[in-house]
Amino acid sequence: MRRLVLLPFLVLTLAASELPENGPVPVENPRKADDAGSLSSPESTASEEAATEEAPATISTPEPELAELKTCEAQLKRLDVVYKREEAIIGENGCGIVAPYSVSSVGQNVSISPATSMRCATALSLARWVRDVVVPSTDAFPDDIRLSEIRHGSTYVCRRRNNSSTGKMSEHSIGNAIDIMSFGFEGREPIPVSPRAGDGTMEEAFQRSVRAGACLHFTTVLGPGSDSNHNDHLHLDIIERSSGYRLCQ
Repeated sequence: MRRLVLLPFLVLTLAASELPENGPVPVENPRKADDAGSLSSPESTASEEAATEEAPATISTPEPELAELKTCEAQLKRLDVVYKREEAIIGENGCGIVAPYSVSSVGQNVSISPATSMRCATALSLARWVRDVVVPSTDAFPDDIRLSEIRHGSTYVCRRRNNSSTGKMSEHSIGNAIDIMSFGFEGREPIPVSPRAGDGTMEEAFQRSVRAGACLHFTTVLGPGSDSNHNDHLHLDIIERSSGYRLCQ
């Protein structure tokens, strides 16, 4: 009987003696090495910018088909988006928007300010995010509080990532991005985007909610904690990467 009791212990001891001291370390993103360039952040940190100074200093402006624009506009109307199609924008280094859209409000009369210039696809992602994520996130507030405004810091801007003097062009330069600065309400003070980790407040919970849900509608989500360049806003863009990869930080 005693031998039967000791047998499992001896087996485990022998097995443990054969285990390596250091186990394998998982990689952050186990994709093919040749995809590495397409998986980098569209809004790189300063150290990453230094590594990409030799990259092409131009960007390709998407040219949507007329049918694609009509479909997008029909979807914007269904979402009660108030928009206006503007004249084409042409800038240096490939900057520009073939068909820019100015969006003044999205569903349930949520104003977007100041004026915007973005691609229709960007406007559609914004409207869906507000409908499916931001507005529902306000349900935890008292009934007399309503989301009334979203303020942004920039949409179209012909510049490089993180406003660097060298390196790749930003997604802002082709109307693919919007920087969310704050959320305004009827019935309470605005909620600006800021570092809130550990605050334990409703404002932190709201910011976490809308930030997490943004990655369902945008392919890049950066904000406080991502790097020093994004401590006061949420950077949202719709860059297309290999295998549909999304960067959510």
